[in-house]
Amino acid sequence: MVELSWVGQRVPAIADELRCSSNTVRRWLHRFNRSGLDGLEDLGGQGPVRRITEAQRSRIIGWSDSHLQAG
Repeated sequence: MVELSWVGQRVPAIADELRCSSNTVRRWLHRFNRSGLDGLEDLGGQGPVRRITEAQRSRIIGWSDSHLQAG
């Protein structure tokens, strides 16, 4: 996105080429303009907090798989 912007492509053209929304292109370009390459790093911690542990999730999936195969 940054490179395409540097060579003069407009946001809608970048979005079309990369098959994403104009808002996505703008968000990443703003992050780059604000923080440079560091702005392109994954922020982490995005999205909802998991309510169950990975071990609990694995047990539920195992239980579900065994019951689907039996039925």
